[in-house]
Amino acid sequence: MDEIDSQPLQFKEVCAYYGAAMHMAQVLEHGIVNALFFLDFLPRKKTEWTDEEYEAFFDGNFSKTFGALVQALKKVTTVPDAFDDLIRRSNTRRNYLAHTFFRENMDVLYSGGFDDVVSSLNGDISLFHETDVALTAILEPLWLKFGWTVESIEAEAMRGRATRRQRV
Repeated sequence: MDEIDSQPLQFKEVCAYYGAAMHMAQVLEHGIVNALFFLDFLPRKKTEWTDEEYEAFFDGNFSKTFGALVQALKKVTTVPDAFDDLIRRSNTRRNYLAHTFFRENMDVLYSGGFDDVVSSLNGDISLFHETDVALTAILEPLWLKFGWTVESIEAEAMRGRATRRQRV
């Protein structure tokens, strides 16, 4: 019976962990854009806004780099030192994943470092999640000020998903 080469399987598993880490980085990125919506867009728009203004705000922010989003956030609010450290570390790790990860880790993976690579990716997932939780804690009082709750935000997201499914 032929033996199965474990390296291609390990590579696929690393890709899955990498995808999960980048997903969490994007969740955090989206959270920062949402924070800018509550901290910058809404206060500037004391009256109703048009769909075009709303779309332009989100399109413009989603086209920014993670670092630029962090700088924009710091311009509109004071961030606690602990959050500043988390967001700085998250930015560094996100950039590493996006620009360096595979180049630096392929040799590690193929020389038997699968567990180390996966452990590092799990650390990134945890860091991005921890930073997102800290961002949510900063934003919750603002949401309440504007009449939003976590439940109403989740309900709105579910309505949005249902609407998108109906269009398909």
